[in-house]
Amino acid sequence: MKNFNQIIAAGIIVLSSMTISNAQTQGPILADKLEAPETIVKQTLQKRALIWIDGQWEVQNGEYIWVSGHWENKKIGYVFINGKWTKKGKGWIWTDGYWKKIDINKWLNLYA
Repeated sequence: MKNFNQIIAAGIIVLSSMTISNAQTQGPILADKLEAPETIVKQTLQKRALIWIDGQWEVQNGEYIWVSGHWENKKIGYVFINGKWTKKGKGWIWTDGYWKKIDINKWLNLYA
């Protein structure tokens, strides 16, 4: 019974440390889209447990911060949707990238 409780406790810790959010943060409206401060490199190397997230803007405290491309752990049943610029009135607004839940069979077709 002690081992079972330890396994349950470890599982709770692992699950609580996984951050999966469908919340899309939007930044302030700008007259022009911001250009990437570095060349975006598409990663073609396949890694079994990791997924490449392209470099992109991120909204932090109402400001645009560039986050370079990086590897992240795959999240079972989720795909990463890159952030994007959207025309709004006379300006542009950035919407952060996010993890989107998808059908597990679709996920397996993509990553298995």
